[in-house]
Amino acid sequence: MDQTPSTARLTVITPTLNEESNIDRMITRLVSLYPQVSIIVADDGSTDKTAEIVRNWGNKNPKIRFLDRKDEPVKGLTISLVDAIKITSTDFFFVIDCDFQHPPERIADGLLLLSEGNQLVIGSRSSVEGWGFRRKLISWGATTLGKISLLIRRRPRPKDIMSGFFGGETQFIAEILDQHPKTVSPKGYKLLFDMLKVLPRKTSIGEFSYTFQTREAGESKISLKHILVYFRSLF
Repeated sequence: MDQTPSTARLTVITPTLNEESNIDRMITRLVSLYPQVSIIVADDGSTDKTAEIVRNWGNKNPKIRFLDRKDEPVKGLTISLVDAIKITSTDFFFVIDCDFQHPPERIADGLLLLSEGNQLVIGSRSSVEGWGFRRKLISWGATTLGKISLLIRRRPRPKDIMSGFFGGETQFIAEILDQHPKTVSPKGYKLLFDMLKVLPRKTSIGEFSYTFQTREAGESKISLKHILVYFRSLF
């Protein structure tokens, strides 16, 4: 008997800001891999053709939604994801960048772990392609300080606390976000870490490993401002 969980129970959330070079290919890949999946594109005010591309998809497939945040007073990766999670109607959600640094094929591993009862599932980077020494050093420092912060708080400490490739049980995570609005850094870019700071200690967390790949197109949106917001959120 086939034990594969139904992708109809899953919403894939991808945040965007001027991703016209990637978003069409990402949606094509997701729909091909998971025909029953719902998709929310959480857009933070793109000025290119991102909105047009996604809305064209939505006209053909009502499960593909464009969350337009261009008029929101606060912008940022974290708040975009929070807003998307709050309008998710499926049992589970999974967050993926649309630049193909996170492999869409591995969402299936996350969905399986969620269907087995895990409340939070994390894709943990086993290796990273294309990073120089400086980028690796910054990541190591941020992870180390983050784990110290979680240790002090006596909270769960999974392998990759900085992952942007993660999913959860929608109702459970939405309640956590509602109960702890001041803990989440709206202008930040590491929602997973902010959630780990307030997760109940007995939260069931599943992890799977993957290779973090080189961005296929477009430019990274991470800036010094985002890094400073993260460091302020540590303690």
